[in-house]
Amino acid sequence: MRKLFCGAILILSAFSLYSQEIGVGDPETFVVRNRQWDIYATLHTNGIGVGFRIGKEPNIRIRKGFDVEYTYYRHFKERRTRLDYSRVIVYGKLNYFGQLRGGYGFTRVLNGKPYWGGVEVGYFFYGGLSLGFSVPVYLKIYNGELTVSERYNPDEHNQGNILYKDSFWKGVKNIKIHPGLYVKTGMSFDFSKNDALVVKLDFGIAADAYYLPVEKMALSPKQYVLLTGFVTVHLGKRLAIYD
Repeated sequence: MRKLFCGAILILSAFSLYSQEIGVGDPETFVVRNRQWDIYATLHTNGIGVGFRIGKEPNIRIRKGFDVEYTYYRHFKERRTRLDYSRVIVYGKLNYFGQLRGGYGFTRVLNGKPYWGGVEVGYFFYGGLSLGFSVPVYLKIYNGELTVSERYNPDEHNQGNILYKDSFWKGVKNIKIHPGLYVKTGMSFDFSKNDALVVKLDFGIAADAYYLPVEKMALSPKQYVLLTGFVTVHLGKRLAIYD
């Protein structure tokens, strides 16, 4: 698995070299609005996320900038189970898991929009650091005499002695950090009729590679790499040189 982690480092290194050369041969066309920012919401195959992007537009074909995103990740085996007393839990869930990503990348514009509007199409590539956060699941357990709060242990806890899920904050004191790297790429479609506004849809895939594996569900293998597909809605603003 460490080979996968090293492979991700090589991918990011190659991206860095490529991004330095991406503008070779491109016309350095003057642009009035050369900066932009946007906030975005993401729906991916294993959860949801929110983010922020800020960057520059050196010419009409390239947009470069920084990207920060937080996503919540759920395992595909997670299922809500109803226990006695009408309590509902995700049986077998070991940890809550979230990802904080921070990186740099570019969007390459394939076609510009005419002055009356239309759709601008491009492709993007972003990559950088990814920090995963595992928060253990705590449950209220009946041990035969008392009701106690315990970290979920599949070898000791079952539907016969689990009463209900304890507070999320109970496990924060035992949070585990997963350092890693991420890349995401896909196609971008800008629908804005006003060149001062950003109204975009992105469709793509993302991969996060962690040095320490992620454990989400009991009896499921540990994961060093998380792969997701996503759709993202961006809303923001383009700033003129004099702004």
